[in-house]
Amino acid sequence: MAFVQVETTAVAVALMRALEADVPAGQRLFDDPVSGRLLTGPPAFVARHRAARVALGRLAETAMPGVRGTAVCRTRVVDDWCREALAAGAGQAVVVGAGLDSRPYRIAEFAAARVWEVDLPGTQARKRAALARLTGPAPANIRYLPADITTDRLDAVLAADGFDPSAPTLVVFEAVAQYLPAPAVAPTLDWAGSLAPGSRLILTYLPERVLRERARASRRYGWLSAYDPARLGTVLAGHGLTLRQDVGAEDYPGRYPQLRGRRLTLREIERVAVAEVLDQRLAGAKG
Repeated sequence: MAFVQVETTAVAVALMRALEADVPAGQRLFDDPVSGRLLTGPPAFVARHRAARVALGRLAETAMPGVRGTAVCRTRVVDDWCREALAAGAGQAVVVGAGLDSRPYRIAEFAAARVWEVDLPGTQARKRAALARLTGPAPANIRYLPADITTDRLDAVLAADGFDPSAPTLVVFEAVAQYLPAPAVAPTLDWAGSLAPGSRLILTYLPERVLRERARASRRYGWLSAYDPARLGTVLAGHGLTLRQDVGAEDYPGRYPQLRGRRLTLREIERVAVAEVLDQRLAGAKG
């Protein structure tokens, strides 16, 4: 797994999220006062100084058109679907490859759920140190599990910490799959598909076309796997998951009127999908 690229990308996304603070309220996609404060070094300086943020925003649109748009729209979609899953009855949440994800600390609905953040030990230690400086002791409902999903079994790691696989669960698998070869993604999908009916998986992924046509970017960022959007439902069904929605750059303007008037390039880089574990008895009756 391209760990260096993953962590570098996590920092970049945290910065893109921090830039939303400078967007007028009527055009802002989300409020995230946490992500920028998880950073250290030069990225932290940029995140905490408005002039630096404005300069970065302009640079991102000029040098990497579509990167900021993908990051913030993806964030809003995942935020929305997390809220929906928790409101629908998911009393547990597992953030796989949590990185600098700030949702359990800024989205109120997470407070009522038991949350597990799963990530590499080094990455998790740095995040926990930043959180301790930011918020003090971690919220009582959040657990931190150091693990490598390419070698450790999620079911075993979570079971040892009190996770209940028979309860509806929200699984967030954001910005991780593309850094793993497809065979290494499959165990996480299998595990998610084995959870209780009503459980939902939120997955971000690269379309095959992007991986094929952006060879230089693939090498630079360490992208290893991608999926054909036209076949994603079939792929997920093979893991016990039913695709509910799959959205990308073409969908964002219709979903979010806040984007109107913003100078934000939207380009198909990464898509977001949500899938559900259905009760097979009910699914069979419907069929």
